[in-house]
Amino acid sequence: MKLRILGRLSLTSNGVDYTPTAPKLRHLLALFMINSNEVVSVDCCIDELWPTDPPKSALSTLQTYTLQLRKILRSIPASADSPDATLELRTRHQGYQLVVPKECLDKELFDRQVEAAREELGMDNVCRAATLFHSALRLCEEPVLTDVRMGPSVAAYQLEIKETRFSVLGERIDADLRLGRHRAVIAELRQLTATHPMDENIHAQLMVAHYRSGQRAESVMVFHRLRRTLAEDLGLEPSPQTKRLFEAILKTDTLLTMEAPDSLSSLRLA
Repeated sequence: MKLRILGRLSLTSNGVDYTPTAPKLRHLLALFMINSNEVVSVDCCIDELWPTDPPKSALSTLQTYTLQLRKILRSIPASADSPDATLELRTRHQGYQLVVPKECLDKELFDRQVEAAREELGMDNVCRAATLFHSALRLCEEPVLTDVRMGPSVAAYQLEIKETRFSVLGERIDADLRLGRHRAVIAELRQLTATHPMDENIHAQLMVAHYRSGQRAESVMVFHRLRRTLAEDLGLEPSPQTKRLFEAILKTDTLLTMEAPDSLSSLRLA
């Protein structure tokens, strides 16, 4: 059984798709899945399904939707790879709880892989960490739940996952840089700096990637572009960390070589 919320909403078992097609049912299932194993209040459900003008029949309609979801969940046979894994939508005091086996939810797998990657980094197993970061990010390659109607909870979740993915992406690129994959990440970092023109960390990563690829002039240009953007849009200067990185590039500081990858922490953003 597989439940997917880090992309298009999906509920499958034994290769069969059980995802509801009705928009309101999809929306409600998404709400329960992003809050899996937690109680979602009736008020939260109503606010999500009818954020601006709930009908007088909202409560009874919600009850009908939950009955329809239960019917779908009960129709799912045991999965060959997870025979004991079952989904259950329980009624709780003033709310509902979707009981989900953690091994079936893609977000749980994403979190476990990211946590494992960070543990590997802590043990200086950079190659293994990079592999885990790459694997985790493949689970979340597209905007989440774009095929579901958006209420306040789903919208907040979309933003949360977007920010989480961007943070993990930065960690993955750091690991790739430590492994010497400088040229391999340049194109990706160029695109990221174009879409995040005021993010100092990814600009710093691009500066390092260019420098270690023998493209010192391009590295300097990245800094000046960032500095100009910050000044024009925010009236700010780059942070002291970014300036120290720039000065190290100008001086061809040995801290920037592959022989001293951990020394970058004294120059780069955290």
